[in-house]
Amino acid sequence: MGFRDISVCVSSVSPDHDLVDQAAAVAENWNAHLSCCAIGVQPMPVFVDGFGSTQTDVSMMIQASSEELRAFRSDLHRHIEQKTPAVEFRHTMNFINGLSQVTSLFARYADVLVARMPDRPDTALHGEIIEGALFGAGRPVLAVPKDWKPKVIGERVLLAWDASREASRAIHSALPILAKNAEVCIVTVDAQTGPTEHGDVPGLDIAAHLARHDLRVTVRNEDSLGKAVGERLIEAANGFNADMIVMGAYRRPRLLQRLTGGPSQLMLTRSPLPVFMSH
Repeated sequence: MGFRDISVCVSSVSPDHDLVDQAAAVAENWNAHLSCCAIGVQPMPVFVDGFGSTQTDVSMMIQASSEELRAFRSDLHRHIEQKTPAVEFRHTMNFINGLSQVTSLFARYADVLVARMPDRPDTALHGEIIEGALFGAGRPVLAVPKDWKPKVIGERVLLAWDASREASRAIHSALPILAKNAEVCIVTVDAQTGPTEHGDVPGLDIAAHLARHDLRVTVRNEDSLGKAVGERLIEAANGFNADMIVMGAYRRPRLLQRLTGGPSQLMLTRSPLPVFMSH
């Protein structure tokens, strides 16, 4: 059984109608129900010289932004009403620091959240939406690039395999949406053998497991060649002509990856293909 419930969240910080179109195309390809949540982001109280905004100040700020938020919600609703099949529409409001929490509450009732890949710097706060689903809801995310043209995905899949819990969860979460007899290229980068690493042969055990699911599996054990792991994964995906990348998200602490970078952060900001992630 494939996915039946897909969600997408659009905030007033970035009223991304193209994301809704991409999510609708994915839902139609998977014959799934799509729900969209419009999140109106309210202004935060302002602190100057140690003094906070008064209740009156906050009320004035919220009132000043209410017309803009109503316009955002109405525009998105009109866009969604034109969709066939129909898209469920919901809306809510919260302060900007509650964006990930709102997303997590909404994503808990879906099989996957479709999200926009964040820019750097992430001024549109797409990363907050992604992390809300991954960490707050425990749900997988399909992150799509801005210029991605919707098409069938799940027929040629690259699995970024590091033998971690996160990678195992990602591929098992993705199994319901993989095409029958899909081709899966398992890619490791600088894999280490050993009982607590990849076993005797990197990629062998997960390849045998996926083959029992009637998937056509190949294994590529790559060297980093002095490049970042994410760069080598993107090169491998392009060489395999993959339509989607599956990987575990944030094996290293997310704050550390935000500061110093890492495979999850690099893939979310630079992958030309949709990335299916699970934590």
